[in-house]
Amino acid sequence: MPTLNIKNQRVYELAKMLSERTGRSMTSVIETALERQLDDMGNDRSGIADALHALALEAAPLLQHLAPDPFADLYDEETGLPR
Repeated sequence: MPTLNIKNQRVYELAKMLSERTGRSMTSVIETALERQLDDMGNDRSGIADALHALALEAAPLLQHLAPDPFADLYDEETGLPR
């Protein structure tokens, strides 16, 4: 099982305080805090990420014609096996 070693005294103290107030383990309160943060973030992207994503979607069809698959000749189209 992976481990997480928190070496920030303030974070440790906050987790301990919340653990004591709720009666839950420190792991449990940290898990809940992380889940809530991820839920709050949702699928939002920054403006730059949105612009890059839109550009990539617009450019993808153009690039398919310019850059053929370099591995296309290595595999049989019908079976997918090496030629």
